[in-house]
Amino acid sequence: MANILVVGAGVVGTATGNGFAKHDNKVTFADVDPGARERAAAFGFAAVEPDEIDLTDTDIVFVAVSAPTGADGIDLSHLVAASRSLGAALQRTPVSPLVVYRCTTPPGTTRRLTAALEDVSGMRAGTGFAVAYNPEYLRAATAFDDFLRPPMVTVGLFENDQKTAETLHRLYRPFGAPISFLGVEEAEFQKYVHNLFNATKISFFNEMRGIAHGCGLTRVDELFQITAVTAEGLRNPRYGIDDRGPYGGGCLPKDVSAWLAEMERLGIESPMASAARTVNIRMGGR
Repeated sequence: MANILVVGAGVVGTATGNGFAKHDNKVTFADVDPGARERAAAFGFAAVEPDEIDLTDTDIVFVAVSAPTGADGIDLSHLVAASRSLGAALQRTPVSPLVVYRCTTPPGTTRRLTAALEDVSGMRAGTGFAVAYNPEYLRAATAFDDFLRPPMVTVGLFENDQKTAETLHRLYRPFGAPISFLGVEEAEFQKYVHNLFNATKISFFNEMRGIAHGCGLTRVDELFQITAVTAEGLRNPRYGIDDRGPYGGGCLPKDVSAWLAEMERLGIESPMASAARTVNIRMGGR
């Protein structure tokens, strides 16, 4: 059993804390929002304000505060504030917990947050405490169930930190999912690849659905279901991910070009298909 502190009692934090508690870990929450603390308390958990954090008996801290996107990009202020609160708690208590960040952030962010921990605590990562990155693959509507049954667990490590790897392997072992260990920046990048692929797939089929309806087709959902079976890019999860350069062959370059020419003749925009050809040409394809 581990003593776990979850900083941030929103969707991700609540799912994380509840999920670990299901496997007999002791969980405490910390959040600046009184409403979030009340929700955590309603689940039967202790919930404190950030300046009340006591790490005396804490093994692992999961940081799951929000990182919203504004006009200038990602807003890290909540994460920095949480890191500084944890740094102050580290300074007050001579312990060596593992701090694990869960938020979707650009590569390099966890290093910046580690610097904030070091600055406030006066300790050095790797000696006074350890840091890792553990992206979440949760859907808002089913976050708790998703946490209990993850398809995979990804952990980003600093300097191939085997002690941290062993700690998180033990913690996640009861969930029965494969665990992949990467570098911290690689794990941060992977989470963006994960989300951007989902966004791209949804946008592609929305584009095709709109064009199909514009052409007077009615059985669009049915033809998409057929595509899910016939398109290798959908039925084979490894299709297209290996480093083999631009797409080629006898069909793909000519069919993308023919499609875009027909869309231009009809006065219909097809930006997803156009972007695919632009990327392919940039890589030396057609």
